[in-house]
Amino acid sequence: MTAIEERFREACRIAVAAGERALDRYENRGELTIESKGLQDFVSAADREVEDYIRGELSRLFPDDAILGEEGGGDEADRVWVIDPIDGTANFLRGIPAWGVLLAYVVDGVTEIGLTVLPVLNEVYAARRGHGATLNGRPIRISGCTEPTEACAAVSFSFKQTRDDITGTMSWLHDNGIDMRRIGSSAVILAWAAAGRVDIALIVSCNSWDCLPGLLLVEEAGGRATHYADGCSLLERRPVAACTPALAASLQARFAGLGLDAEAPAT
Repeated sequence: MTAIEERFREACRIAVAAGERALDRYENRGELTIESKGLQDFVSAADREVEDYIRGELSRLFPDDAILGEEGGGDEADRVWVIDPIDGTANFLRGIPAWGVLLAYVVDGVTEIGLTVLPVLNEVYAARRGHGATLNGRPIRISGCTEPTEACAAVSFSFKQTRDDITGTMSWLHDNGIDMRRIGSSAVILAWAAAGRVDIALIVSCNSWDCLPGLLLVEEAGGRATHYADGCSLLERRPVAACTPALAASLQARFAGLGLDAEAPAT
């Protein structure tokens, strides 16, 4: 077993176990202590507990790997695990089932492993670069959508963006006849793009931990996706998108900095 195979196997186990822990806290969310990190931006004890569990397992198994997490911080490194313990915390706290646990492994700026676990939906999405993407162990593919007027876009934005950024995005989608959904979790919309449930996932601005697993899922499912580290640190926010190949050019032309015209990283 190679080093990357071992990490993939253990990452799958850890992410599923973390999802089970998060689900238990979700089902008892009335007992959670909740804090605000900003306007409509929340963190709960569940976020910290789940991240602590993942960090502990990774540190025990791979002590030489760096770790970067939404709640616990960290730094970039040649080999780094990137964690979002609960993506979609606002949904989680409201009892809305669209939230997930995210875990990615990045080597020299390229995401090699991506796990997205949606516990309430009992969905485990997994990808290893060059080996395809799966949902609960079965291969998945993006949709075959080629026309904007037949496309459905899932979008994600927050109060960290300006009103003009948000309304500009909505106007462009509307003017091009693209149907829209706002789910409240970058993890969910990227996973659903990989599974062919939506044709475009567009995130106006996000952190690396919000999207790295999902971007790899879409690539490995045959789609086009932003390569996060191209011209951007893992510690910086940036716009990202994922879509079918036929829709990439129009998205790239409208939204600067998506990187959908870049070559996929070599495997």
